[in-house]
Amino acid sequence: MSPASSVRIHVDPDPDGGRALAIREMLRDYNARFIGRPDWLPLVITALDGDDGLVGGLAGEYGLGWLHVTMLAVAPERRRTGIGARLLDQAEQWARRQGALGVYLDTIAFQSLAFYEGLGYRRFGEQLDNPPGYTRYHLEKRFD
Repeated sequence: MSPASSVRIHVDPDPDGGRALAIREMLRDYNARFIGRPDWLPLVITALDGDDGLVGGLAGEYGLGWLHVTMLAVAPERRRTGIGARLLDQAEQWARRQGALGVYLDTIAFQSLAFYEGLGYRRFGEQLDNPPGYTRYHLEKRFD
């Protein structure tokens, strides 16, 4: 009997639980042989208005020389006012101070592709039907 035949495969409904952390550590231990153990720095930038409170924000994390923007959102009534560009500019400035090579992110066809391209982001990939019926674009902006 091979070692793999005795292994049970289990779908775990808790992606943030102890097993998820153990899987993350298993991968980090393997990767450390090649790239060391990088620190991951979280980033949250908010756009606040005195009257309306939160009107936008950006979230991401920096590690391995790159800032990954995971979310950028602006309240619908505040879009096309420059808030998104200001948030992204602050994130880029922060990333440069960390020594980043650049920023990467993704967007869906109905979101903000032209916005990002207008700010100097370059498409490096696309994925059809994610979500179904739409294309997801992967973009980067290198600082060099």
